[in-house]
Amino acid sequence: MGAVESSVGIRIRRFRLEKNMTQDQLAAKIGVDRTSLSSYEHSKRMPDIFVLCRMADIFEVSLDDLVGRKF
Repeated sequence: MGAVESSVGIRIRRFRLEKNMTQDQLAAKIGVDRTSLSSYEHSKRMPDIFVLCRMADIFEVSLDDLVGRKF
């Protein structure tokens, strides 16, 4: 995976920890299993746009902030 995908995983983990959530808790809230969430955080898989939107809502950040988009 490239730099963007890698930074998305890092951001997901950072925002999850800032909310004091376990992987199990976040996975349940976004409708995936813990293994999938772990794959996102370790940049082995990229979540689809719908999962990213749910995460952004839970973390109370913009989608741009979650994926590191700057313009």
